[in-house]
Amino acid sequence: NYILLINNHTALVKMMGLLRGTRRSAIIAILLATLLSISSHYSVSASAIAPPLAARLATKRKAQKVAATSAPSSTESQNAASVSQIEGPTGATTTPSAAVTTKKAASSNPIVQLATYVKDSFVNFKNGLGQMNLDHRRCNDIRTKQRNFATNNGFKRPRGVKGIQTGGISYEEYDFLRKGLVDRNKLFAVSMVMACLPNYFVYYLWSFPDMLPSPFLKVKDMQEISRERCHAVISTLLDIEKGARVAPWTAKLNPFGGRATQRAMDRLGTFVSDGSAALEEYGVSGPSGCKVILKKLRDEMYTKDAPSKQRMLLAGNTIPKQFVKGLTKAISADPLNKGSSMFGISPLKHIESVTRADEFIIDQNVDIDSINSNLLSEACSARLIGGPGWTDDERKDALLRWLKEAEVKPRAEVKAGAGHYNGNLARAALMCYNALDATRDPRSDSRLMRSLYQGQMVDPMKMIEGAN
Repeated sequence: NYILLINNHTALVKMMGLLRGTRRSAIIAILLATLLSISSHYSVSASAIAPPLAARLATKRKAQKVAATSAPSSTESQNAASVSQIEGPTGATTTPSAAVTTKKAASSNPIVQLATYVKDSFVNFKNGLGQMNLDHRRCNDIRTKQRNFATNNGFKRPRGVKGIQTGGISYEEYDFLRKGLVDRNKLFAVSMVMACLPNYFVYYLWSFPDMLPSPFLKVKDMQEISRERCHAVISTLLDIEKGARVAPWTAKLNPFGGRATQRAMDRLGTFVSDGSAALEEYGVSGPSGCKVILKKLRDEMYTKDAPSKQRMLLAGNTIPKQFVKGLTKAISADPLNKGSSMFGISPLKHIESVTRADEFIIDQNVDIDSINSNLLSEACSARLIGGPGWTDDERKDALLRWLKEAEVKPRAEVKAGAGHYNGNLARAALMCYNALDATRDPRSDSRLMRSLYQGQMVDPMKMIEGAN
């Protein structure tokens, strides 16, 4: 029987390949024929090898058919039976665990699984497009509200990203408008890839799963985000330590670049020493530690001359490449707050998005207490603040400190004549510190990594005896 099935499926492959005349249809036919042969093979082998099991299954099916024919078919009797199961004989409502609910088991047939997968994918795609349409309509309403606000105040609302900064809306509407713009950019990028490179779209999607708009993304929980960011911190520390001690393999390709390589290693080693000394100071923990970190970088953030384009882009020797790589990993852990990049995650794009959000909060005098819990968690996650288990009060306090150190105080300093302010450098440093401090939080998801910071707990009684 199995040989006959294989012959029939081979004929099916040849027939579909000849009819279509394309290699793609032949490949699809081969896949379908393989699935059919596997399912048929398993069904034949199961009945041939284990006849007692097949007989028991046949008897069970007959008993189920008899029970189905003897059961009442009316809807009222079914409802009454379900109510009697939940309420009990005396009419008292029982707990939900007492009511037995039967869930349809997943089929083991590969063809049914494939059909179910295709159906679910189509339904999710349809629902995602519908959600994007509803989001676009709401974005139009918010933009109309901003245009009316601009007209009443004697100016015209700009187009593009600058138009989002126009007032007259709440922070929730601003965040919704910003996410809508990001989703439209992603949709345009996905459409261009599908139109120009349809054969490589699967590889792009596999390499950059966050390239899809937010209605199609899988939302991660805070525990998973915390764990991925802890791993990013540890890998970044290892890369920095290796970069300061071991020359890169590319240095061997240039026999005349030994001095330049040594200078780069010495510069990274000095950076490691200064960073370690700053983290060991008293008070450098929690949200209040950001003040000490920015104080160490004051000469780098405030300059008499305008910062060059290279320093604003955080390129060159502004920030070590190991930090930029680690910051990229930490940002990519949260797909809903990774900036407006189309494919890969750009830390600079993300920092610019956070900067615009900070400016909107300060310019429009947004009350932090009016932000709901979900938006507050997303705002802190975009700045790498906190982790699982944080309360709303903790997040509000940390966000206020961020706004004070990154936006309010620099405005006052520049107004007082401190020079030019490099906000990208300040926010990048704050994000690195927040990601590092989150791994030391006792509520972080990575417990083994947290034990590296906490050290060994000493018995208090032994400490007292040793002091005496």
